[in-house]
Amino acid sequence: MDYTPLLKFIHQKGGTSNVMEVLGWDSLRFEEGSRIALELDNLNYAKMLYSNFNKNLIVVELTLVGIALAKK
Repeated sequence: MDYTPLLKFIHQKGGTSNVMEVLGWDSLRFEEGSRIALELDNLNYAKMLYSNFNKNLIVVELTLVGIALAKK
């Protein structure tokens, strides 16, 4: 999957953002959003900082690798 558009959006938001907001998803897709956030973490594009199902939050912060990809 190409995460570049996601990374670009997060970078425009200041480098830290809620993945669920970026994707435009509600809490019904929370598990899928969590998988994407974990994949971004595993690829070293971002670090997951906070997750809360009740608030539909999965907050990530871009790493230097993620920032470099977002700038391409």
